[in-house]
Amino acid sequence: MRTYVYTVTGVALASLLATVHSRRLPPPPPVKASGITDCNCASIRTTIRTPRPYCAPPVIKEHPSYTVARRNDPATLNCAASGSSRIRWFRDGEEVTTSSQEQRSHRVLLPSGSLFFLRVTATRRDSDAGTYWCVASNSYGATRSKNATLIVATLASNFQQQADSSIKVLVGESVTLPCRPPKGTPPPEVTWLRDGQQVTNSSRINVSDDGDLIITRAIHQDSAQYICRAHNAAGSRDASPSLLTVMTPPWFEEQPSNTSVASGVGVELACQARGSPTPTVTWRRLDGQMPLGGATIEDQQLVLQQVTVADSGVYVCKAESEAGVATARATLTVLDAPVLTQHPQHLQVMNGNESQLQCRVGGQPKPLILWRLPTLDRTAVLSPGHSSNHISVSDDGSILHLHQAAIQDSGTYYCWGINSGGGVSGRAEMVVVTALPPPVVGVGPRDMAVAPGGVARFSCEVVSEAAEASVTWWYRPAAHLPSRQLMHNTDQPRISLPENGALIIKGVRIDDAGIYICHVTATTGSIQQEAVLKVMKDTKPKESPLLLPPPSKPRILRFNQTTVQLSWLPNSQGSKAGHQWYVVEYWRQGWSEWRVTNAVITQESCVVSHLSPGHTYTFMVRAVNSQGASFPSPWSEPVTTRVPPHPGITTDQVRQARRRLARPLVSLTTATATAPDSVMLTWRFLNPMEDWVEGVLVYWMVEGGTVEVATVLVSSSTYHLHNLRPNTPYIFFLVPFWHSVEGTPSNSYHLTSPEDVPLTAPGNVRVTELEEGSVVIEWSSVSAEDAQGEVVGYMVTLSHNGSQVTETVDRPYLETRGLLPGHIYTVRVAALTGAGVGPFSAPVVLKGQGLSRAAAAGEVGGSVLYAPPQSEWLAYLLIPLVLLLLLGTVWYLWRVRHKAPPSSPPHVPVLYQDPSIIMYSDHKLWRSCENDKGPNLSSTQLVMPDQLLNEYAEPRVLQPNQTAEPYATTSLLAPSSQHTSWHHPNDESTGVRVNWAAMLPPPPACPPPDLDLGDPRQQRAPRTCSRASQYDNMGGTEHCGRSCNTSSEHTYEPCAQVAPSDRFLTFSSLQGCGSSSNVRVEYHLAHPVASPRSNTQ
Repeated sequence: MRTYVYTVTGVALASLLATVHSRRLPPPPPVKASGITDCNCASIRTTIRTPRPYCAPPVIKEHPSYTVARRNDPATLNCAASGSSRIRWFRDGEEVTTSSQEQRSHRVLLPSGSLFFLRVTATRRDSDAGTYWCVASNSYGATRSKNATLIVATLASNFQQQADSSIKVLVGESVTLPCRPPKGTPPPEVTWLRDGQQVTNSSRINVSDDGDLIITRAIHQDSAQYICRAHNAAGSRDASPSLLTVMTPPWFEEQPSNTSVASGVGVELACQARGSPTPTVTWRRLDGQMPLGGATIEDQQLVLQQVTVADSGVYVCKAESEAGVATARATLTVLDAPVLTQHPQHLQVMNGNESQLQCRVGGQPKPLILWRLPTLDRTAVLSPGHSSNHISVSDDGSILHLHQAAIQDSGTYYCWGINSGGGVSGRAEMVVVTALPPPVVGVGPRDMAVAPGGVARFSCEVVSEAAEASVTWWYRPAAHLPSRQLMHNTDQPRISLPENGALIIKGVRIDDAGIYICHVTATTGSIQQEAVLKVMKDTKPKESPLLLPPPSKPRILRFNQTTVQLSWLPNSQGSKAGHQWYVVEYWRQGWSEWRVTNAVITQESCVVSHLSPGHTYTFMVRAVNSQGASFPSPWSEPVTTRVPPHPGITTDQVRQARRRLARPLVSLTTATATAPDSVMLTWRFLNPMEDWVEGVLVYWMVEGGTVEVATVLVSSSTYHLHNLRPNTPYIFFLVPFWHSVEGTPSNSYHLTSPEDVPLTAPGNVRVTELEEGSVVIEWSSVSAEDAQGEVVGYMVTLSHNGSQVTETVDRPYLETRGLLPGHIYTVRVAALTGAGVGPFSAPVVLKGQGLSRAAAAGEVGGSVLYAPPQSEWLAYLLIPLVLLLLLGTVWYLWRVRHKAPPSSPPHVPVLYQDPSIIMYSDHKLWRSCENDKGPNLSSTQLVMPDQLLNEYAEPRVLQPNQTAEPYATTSLLAPSSQHTSWHHPNDESTGVRVNWAAMLPPPPACPPPDLDLGDPRQQRAPRTCSRASQYDNMGGTEHCGRSCNTSSEHTYEPCAQVAPSDRFLTFSSLQGCGSSSNVRVEYHLAHPVASPRSNTQ
């Protein structure tokens, strides 16, 4: 017997099947042995050895299962059965054709019965997809397996819907990235990738069932590249990437702030904007145009170069991006540094005359103009509206008046203009002289010869800087003949006198020959020059010579008591005039004309010597050549031959120092109040000036008041001012100096010093009686200078007998009501500012006569201080306090009423329960005054410090049905001869015996007489008080009339308790016995009584 066993595994199946079909193996012989069944296969005849326990249809051991296979991939549908002779496969109800039936088929029936697909196909003509089942059969029947679906997995290339390539969203918003995967079998699953990492669901991020990615409350970290991925058994597909940008609206990390700067400096307005994407920053101006050419943006900041007042305004920084727009604004205030719009001019003033210097300063804010006087006292500074001796300043500060100028007023006057933006300085030299230089003829008339009928022209140009001069012409036919004045006559138009002082004669005649005199007159003097006119036939007119231009104004280089050194510059127009030299003319007080130095000067400087000390000289220079002298130069500044005003330094050094100190060199940065009377100043130097700044002068002045100054060397940049006036507005500024030369002041700083407590107390405290028991206290207010601040109120103290009450009012008076009669009060008043309370005034005694009259009429109540209505906050404060007090009182009374009585033995001696009762014997009983409120009255009303008098209660007559009550005296420590001992019930067990007799006083030697009281049930007449106890402040006032009769050892007086005042002030004092009313009461005992057996009933 031959048994063929075929093992088919893997890819060898294809070659095996080819061999089987090409070479038919001989069929195995039939097996006849027991237990062997012959089986015939459709394609392969095999002998399957199976046991034959019983004869029945096959049993499916392994059913095919759901299978998904990719196209062109191999796949297997398993099927195994026992007892089967044949296995067939069906798809969708049709039998499957395998390779055994069709050689080209890609479906192979394996020996185990499984269906193997060499490659799964899925075309329109042939598709392996479908529902498969296998059928196992034998001679006894067939068995069908369960259905199994073979699905050919497919996945399209294109997504049905996908997100945009770029998506932008704001922070906090929600965004959805759509994704519809490609069509496929089975339906593909969708996942999302974020920068290559798979996205997991969270509270903010999740993938919907449709495949969309949903992000809620987006944050900046969500910005990334997102990819939608679809995958199934056929593979996976990735959608186009989507770049998600979560944008943050623009916000400012640094905003521009309001800035105040001086004109001419650079300004940077900061603006740092952040956001996502990075915003673009632009600047604009709300109330005008941006400065042209002077505004740039550097790193988002606005930079302005050399700002002016016109640049003041509101500037807006705008940050803009796709996420939104943010703006920030700032106000730029350009403080226009003061500018001299009118400089003060140098002056020569006659002694005793009035003069003025004008100086006008512009700027924003309006500058303060100050005048620095020419003295060594650096505090000699005048502010607007102030004066010093005969020098005064106008209200606006622009004019300095000199009334009756004196010689000592000569010097350099400085005009200072200061504001918070800077300072400016102008100076003028004023020379007060006893006389001024006379006028000078610059170009005088010259001799000439003119033919008859010609024109004669005589020049007479005058220079008079000290006073206005007038020119007149005179004619003299001959030297020995008198002269006559030439006048402009319309009837004779031949002679004309133009305004420049010249004389023109037209149509000259023979009789016009003679001497012509130019006469110049001024208040400072007079001068004349003459020329001869000849009238000759056949005379040709000569041209006037071309004169040299005048040199510049001579400067004073240095001087002493006898010598002055001058320097000047030649005129630029006269440099081509050839050889020239100079002549110096000078004048001093007392001379009637100018004099010429006897020296020919070829250089532009000279030294004039042999001058008289103590005189004021003025110089001028002329250029001279062969054609004649030029017009004179401007007059020099007057100089007095004396010791120089700046000893130790030359005039050149002074001039150079003035030039260096003319520009701003120091800036006052801060002024901080450290105390009510002190301020700390801080400054900085704008440019290092090396040796040209020795220090600064620190000026401070009360607005509209006096000026003070302190000198600080250049090594320091701070100064602490002391001894200032509190609550006073001050102006601070600095002036740099070098030796005695002062420079341009700095910017000013305004500060009001803090308040302080008043220096003095209110004065003239007086008391006026309004009515009985009421007075008004008045006083005078504290002056503004002594208040050192704003007076917000007054504190009034009312004192009496060691007690004091304080009231604060906002007006200079206080009304008091209901003062106790006959009492002495003292009143003191102090002013109150924001810094605290000032000193109190001297005590004023208050003792009103009307108070006693009010007391006698029974109108005296509690003491009350009444003040005018205060602010509403006082009512809001007092009402809750009163309500709390009332609630507390009600609670206390309720607690006292419901409080359980203390547990005590029934036989405790009465001394411990009712100190108002004492027993002397079996028949003498005493009872307290009817004003006592009950047996629980405190013993403090009877046992009082410093009270040595023995006080007894009035006798009481007991009725037959009443029980006597023992009563103790208040003089518990009085000596006694009684030796009766009482046993304390609580001490019986211990054997302690209390000797009460040792502590009780003896009975009075003179017991009260018997009085017939009548019906004791009738109400007794009320008793009045006429004596005040010194302890009335301790809860009540006892007024007992006590006899001054010393013959009796004991007196008896009725006592009445006066309820304490419900007012908040109560004062009393001890009164003498002589002012009391004596009341004596006699009692008659109607029935004898027995001593009580117990103190309780």
